[in-house]
Amino acid sequence: MRISGFRAGPDSADAVKSPYYQAVRQRSSTLRHVQADLTESRAAAAVYAALAEFERLAALLPLAPALADRMAVAQLMSRQHAHYSELLERVQAAGDPQPAMAAAAVPIDEARRRVESADWWDALAAVALCGRLTDELFGELLHGDQRADEDVDEVSAWAMERLRAAIAADSVLAARLAMWARRLLGEAIVLAREFGGERYPELADRLAAAHERRMAALGLSN
Repeated sequence: MRISGFRAGPDSADAVKSPYYQAVRQRSSTLRHVQADLTESRAAAAVYAALAEFERLAALLPLAPALADRMAVAQLMSRQHAHYSELLERVQAAGDPQPAMAAAAVPIDEARRRVESADWWDALAAVALCGRLTDELFGELLHGDQRADEDVDEVSAWAMERLRAAIAADSVLAARLAMWARRLLGEAIVLAREFGGERYPELADRLAAAHERRMAALGLSN
C-alpha cells in the first residue's frame, strides 16, 4: 500500500532514514538474537512500549522550564498510565505477559537509547512525535488501523501545542527540532522492522506519512 506524499524507493529512502538510522540498520542483527519470534508477541510488545512512553513522560518532569509545565506533565502521566494499564489488563487475560514483554524490551529500549533527549525540547518532541508513532505502529499491527488511544491523543496534543508555540517564536529551535524529528522517525521505523515482519515496507510508508503530517502541523519541513 502506498500513501500519498511518500514513495518508497532509492530516492525517498534517504529522506526517511537518517544517517543514524542507516547505521542502525547495518547492525540490526545484534537486535535479533534475543527474539525467537517477536512478531508473535506484538500485544506484549505494545504493553511494554506503553510503559516505556510513561517513563519518557516521567523524564520530562525534571527538565520542565516552568511550574505549569510540570503540572501538565504530571496530569498527562496519569493518562498515559491509564493507557498502559488498559493494555496490560487485556494481555493478562491470556496469561503472564512478562516473558514476552522482557523479550520485546530489548529492541524497544535500544531504540530509545539511540534518541536520548538532550533537553526539554528534544524530550517534548519525542513525546509528541515518537510516542504517537509507536502507538500507531502497534495499533496497526494489532487492530489494523492507526487510530491512537484517547489518552495517547491527549498527551500528544498537549506536547504538539507546546512545541508549535516555541517553534513559531524561535527559528533556531525550529531548525534543530526538524533534524531531531528525522531521527525520531528513523527509530520508529526500526521498530516497524523489528515487529512488522512482512508488513514492514507498508508500515514504514504509513509511519512516514503520519510523521509528515505532524511536521507540517508544527510548521516544520520534513
